[in-house]
Amino acid sequence: MSAEDVVQSGSPVPPPRPSALRELLGRRRLIFILAVLVTELAIFFIATSIPINPSTQQSLQNEAKSLAGTTGTLGPTALFYFIFTHNAMIALGEMVPVLGGLIWVFSIYATGQIIASVALSQGFPGLLYGALVLVLPFAIVELSAYAVAVASGTLLLVAWRRHRLRQELRVLVLEIGLVAAMLLTAAAMETITIVDATAGFLLWIPTGVLVAALIWASASDRRLR
Repeated sequence: MSAEDVVQSGSPVPPPRPSALRELLGRRRLIFILAVLVTELAIFFIATSIPINPSTQQSLQNEAKSLAGTTGTLGPTALFYFIFTHNAMIALGEMVPVLGGLIWVFSIYATGQIIASVALSQGFPGLLYGALVLVLPFAIVELSAYAVAVASGTLLLVAWRRHRLRQELRVLVLEIGLVAAMLLTAAAMETITIVDATAGFLLWIPTGVLVAALIWASASDRRLR
């Protein structure tokens, strides 16, 4: 039966399904991702402010020194590859429904605790050190990528319960590409920051332009609907 026949019979014509890109840029999805990011930041700051006992602090400091020793011997290209692959493995795990949420909480909390231990070893409050880390743009881009990753796993589970899994899988493909692009960008930004801190801070300029472009794209999509 054609659409014209359906109209003539008096039956309502179902609205066309939105494209995967429109689903990705949808207002509800973006608000949910933003809520995940805010929660992520809250977990991070809680982790940096929780007191650490001396033995745990020493263990975390040794872990941080070991990581710094590994990255300190790498050239820019190898450092970029190391950062990206490490973060990509975490993000892929976070996309798994349910399990991904647990990985996400543990990863963010552990990162906050390590930063707090480094801060305490240098005589700084962990909360202040955590805030200083987030002044650098690569940290916000990286955390945003994790927020998209864990949100995608959660929404995949919601879609399964609502019998919309096939449609959500189309969006998931775009989200995987988006997370990969964000982590590639964050890895490049972090590498630049390690090589030259001033240049790393100035990356706020293109980061701000990108955020403005995403907001504009989302607003334009809503006006077209």
